[in-house]
Amino acid sequence: MSNKIKDAPSKEEDILQLLKNTLTAIAKDTYTQPELTHPLSGDTIKQIRNCFAVITRRQQELARARGVDFNDRPRYIDEPNNTFVVSLDEFRDSTKKED
Repeated sequence: MSNKIKDAPSKEEDILQLLKNTLTAIAKDTYTQPELTHPLSGDTIKQIRNCFAVITRRQQELARARGVDFNDRPRYIDEPNNTFVVSLDEFRDSTKKED
């Protein structure tokens, strides 16, 4: 078995990611301002959170079984990011000025 096939996510991992993406979309689509009544019941919200936890645990198990790190976790918009984007256009412009 080649490394490409071994490192590729399994069908189960693809399904879990699809479920996670769907639950995330539901959460975003039903976001409600704090002063308004949420359309989902508290029990339903709790069940969605539990689903996220179960899905993530299984994704971690499957990734570990493949020997792959699984560091998927939500990031808040104001959370510092340890990566940054470099514009190649700006780089090209700056090198032209030096010529």
